[in-house]
Amino acid sequence: MRLRERSVVSLILPLALSVLLAALLAGCGGGGGSGQSENGGGDQEQKQGEEAANKKGEAAKKEPLQRKIAIGTVRGFKEDRRRLSLRPTVKAQSDKPLGFKIRKNANITLGGQMAELGDIKEGQQAQIEYVVENEVNRAVVVHLFEAGSQDSGEGEKSG
Repeated sequence: MRLRERSVVSLILPLALSVLLAALLAGCGGGGGSGQSENGGGDQEQKQGEEAANKKGEAAKKEPLQRKIAIGTVRGFKEDRRRLSLRPTVKAQSDKPLGFKIRKNANITLGGQMAELGDIKEGQQAQIEYVVENEVNRAVVVHLFEAGSQDSGEGEKSG
């Protein structure tokens, strides 16, 4: 008798699952009824939607790069290698100079005006917006300040 009970359950369970699956497909529009004929190309639109969702999913897997800001004094600059070394003025940023690779499309300003790589000089005050990509600090925006615009208190003293 026990053998017969198992065979009934093994027949009913797959049958119930297939009926449930068919009901779900019909409810989702997968049955190909009159709703599909109204769309005219519903299958193609559905495939395109799935492809777009997959592309968005791939893009979502990559985390957006977080922008950071460093403020300090330009310690060194190599124009041919697009490398800049900045000594941070804030101890919380780092005790050591920070190195940056300046992106080719980086926005560079000097005193609020558009500037070029050649305008970067050692000793200038700078604010650098950067992202960390493959463990390399990549400068996206470089704001340079003219030497006379910020007085550090160390120059000539009158008096």
